[in-house]
Amino acid sequence: MINREEPYLGEGQTPVLSLKALAKHFGLSNISAKAEYLNPTGSYKDRIAAATVQDAVRRGHTGWIGTSSGNGGAAMSAYGSRAGLPGFLCIPLSTPPEKLKSIVPYGTTLLLMDEIGMREMDAIKNLSDEFNLKMSVTAYQYNPEGMTGAETIGNELQDQGSFTHIYVPTGGGGLLVAVARGLDTQSRTRPKMICAQPTGCAPISRYLRNELNAPIIPTCDSMISGLLLPDPPDGQLATKAVQSTDGWGCLVDDKDAYAMQDLLAQMEGIFVEPASALALAAIIQDCHQGLICESDNPLVILTGSGLKDLRRFEQPDTSSTLPASLSDLRYKLEATLHHAQETHSRKRSN
Repeated sequence: MINREEPYLGEGQTPVLSLKALAKHFGLSNISAKAEYLNPTGSYKDRIAAATVQDAVRRGHTGWIGTSSGNGGAAMSAYGSRAGLPGFLCIPLSTPPEKLKSIVPYGTTLLLMDEIGMREMDAIKNLSDEFNLKMSVTAYQYNPEGMTGAETIGNELQDQGSFTHIYVPTGGGGLLVAVARGLDTQSRTRPKMICAQPTGCAPISRYLRNELNAPIIPTCDSMISGLLLPDPPDGQLATKAVQSTDGWGCLVDDKDAYAMQDLLAQMEGIFVEPASALALAAIIQDCHQGLICESDNPLVILTGSGLKDLRRFEQPDTSSTLPASLSDLRYKLEATLHHAQETHSRKRSN
C-alpha cells in the first residue's frame, strides 16, 4: 500500500564540524566538514531518495527502478519502503559487501551486473517508462526531481559558516552540481567549487585541467567505491559549476585517500568511507601546492559513513592466539601510556 505522506526519515540538517586537530597538523587555521554520514542510512543519498520518492508518489508511479554503487540503493530502498513503493535495483558486482548487505533487509529486488554505464542507464530509463516506475539515478540527466534533495546541502551551508572552498568527492558530477545550485549565487563571497576525483578515474578533473577534449575516459583504474564513472552523466554540468566559481579539479591517488581515512579517524574520531576521505586528502594536497593558504576555510563534504566499506580492515585472527590475561593488559597499559607521556613531553619541550 502506497503511503501518501511525505517519506521523511530524519534526513538533512547535518552539522558542520571543525577539524581543528587535522588542520593544525597540516598548518591550516581550520578545515570544516559537512557531516553527511549522519543521515539515516549513512550517506547524503538519503536527501536524494526522499525527494525522489516524494516525486514518485506525487506522479503516481507504481514503484522505482535504478542503479547504484551502494549508497543510493540503500537510501532508495529505505525511503521506498517508507512510502510502500517496491524497488528494482541494478548494482555492480564490485559493490562492497557492506553496502550490498545494507540493502537486503528492505526487500528490494537486486540485479548484480558486470557493468553499468550510460548504455545500461538509458535502457533502464526506457524500462522505467514502460512499467511506470520512477527512475532513480543520482544524476540530473535521469532524475532532476530527486537531485533537488541534494541542493539542500548548499542551502544549509549558507547558514553554517563562511567557507572559501568546497571540496566535493565526485563521480557522476551530480552532487557537485547540486551543492553549487543550493548556494546563494548572488553572494559576493561564494566559495570556489573543487572537484575531487581518484587519479585512476578523473574524467571531470582532467577535463577541467585541459587534459581531455570531453569529461569522458574509456575505463577506470581505482578502488574508491562510488566514484568510478568513466562517462559521468552530469560531467558537463559539473564542469560549468566549477568554472563559474573559479574552482578547479583535483586528482588524488587511492593510497592517499586511504591514508587520510585512517588519519581522520585517529585524529578527529570520524570514520568515513574512502570517497569522503579522498576529498579531504585533496585539501591537504592543494595546501602543499599553495592553492589554498593558512587563512582559508575550506570545507569538505563527508558523503558517507566508513561502515559502508570495510574491505581494507581485516578482522584480527584469533584462531591461533591465546586469550589475553590481566597481566597482559597491565603490560599494554604501561607500555602505551609511557610512550604517550614521552611523546607529549617532547612536544612541549619543542
